[in-house]
Amino acid sequence: MSQASQDNDARVRLGPLAQDLPFMVRNLQALLRPKGQAIRDKLDVEAGVIGVMSIIWLNPGVSQNDLAASVTLKKSAVTKLVKALEARGLLERRRQDSDRRLNALTLTAEGEALVAQVRADINVVHAELFEGVPQADQDTFFRVMGLLIDRLAPTADGAGPDAD
Repeated sequence: MSQASQDNDARVRLGPLAQDLPFMVRNLQALLRPKGQAIRDKLDVEAGVIGVMSIIWLNPGVSQNDLAASVTLKKSAVTKLVKALEARGLLERRRQDSDRRLNALTLTAEGEALVAQVRADINVVHAELFEGVPQADQDTFFRVMGLLIDRLAPTADGAGPDAD
C-alpha cells in the first residue's frame, strides 16, 4: 500500500475537539442535514415546519407566543410559518377567550395526518441512526441534550435562526 493510501485511511485525531460541544454538534448537524432534508422534501415542507407542527400537535391550543418561545426560531419566523401553514390548511388560529390578543393554534385533520407521517418517518431515521446503540445510552444522550437546552434557553435572546 502506498504512503498516500495509508494517509487517506488513517483517522484524524480529534483530541480535545471530541469533547468540544459546538464542534461535535456542528459535525452531527452536517451529517443529519440530508436525512432531515429528505423528510422535508418528501412531505413538501420547509425548514422549521416539522418542529412547529409537532409542538402544536403536542400542545393543542398553544399560543403563538408560547410556540415561539419553545423553538429556536425568531417570533417573526414563527409568524411567517404559522401564516403559511394556515394558508395550506394545516393549522387554525383562533382568538383565545382568556386574552383576545393571543391566538390559540391547533392542527387541522390534514395537519394531524402530516405530523403522523413525520413521526413515522422520524422513527425510521432514529432506528437507523441508533442501530447498535443501547437504549440506556440513547436515553442518556437525549436527557443530557434536554438539560443543556433547559440551561441555555433562559439565556437566549430570542435571536434564533429565521426559517427563511
